[in-house]
Amino acid sequence: MKLTLDVESKLPTGVLGLAAPTDASVAYAACVDGALYCVDLDSGDADPFGEKHSSFASGCVLLPDGKTLISGGYDGMLLWHDVTSGRCLRRVAAHKFWNWQLALSPDGRRLATTTGQYIPGGWKYEPAPETEPSVKIFDTATGEQVGAYSHVPPVMSCAIAPDGQYLAAANLMGEVRIWDLQSATESPVAQWTSPDFTSWG
Repeated sequence: MKLTLDVESKLPTGVLGLAAPTDASVAYAACVDGALYCVDLDSGDADPFGEKHSSFASGCVLLPDGKTLISGGYDGMLLWHDVTSGRCLRRVAAHKFWNWQLALSPDGRRLATTTGQYIPGGWKYEPAPETEPSVKIFDTATGEQVGAYSHVPPVMSCAIAPDGQYLAAANLMGEVRIWDLQSATESPVAQWTSPDFTSWG
């Protein structure tokens, strides 16, 4: 496989998350200055978009209908933005600490988000227990929390399976946990430890 550079855009600050639908002429970037930027994929021009987070904007996802963009930030907030006007439609306080990563279900109905602060619990790089569930699921239509799962913080990454049934989340220590989203139980159906830190795009 050969990769080629199609377009390059210069943004005023670092990019922590990107929503780039394959059939669209624009992409959305979540940036270190707390802002979202709409990037024209033909010209590379980038303009501020929507409402800023009060800290780093850590990620963003575009719902399948292309009408709504949801962003997460280190302020622990989830913001729903109208794509046409840029107006903020909904604000949800998702976490007491940073939002590390977002994952959207294939049908666009569920949004997974991860959090967690590393607080030493022992001298062997042992994290203290979480102060809130490190993995949460939100209904994208209502903003309501519909699921919460325990992990060992900080949980840096998450992904939802292509069929929408399973959620995976992994922490800084390489501990991976899998949950069945169709099940009523909050216990993982599988878990293992990788020898490396984990980060998924």
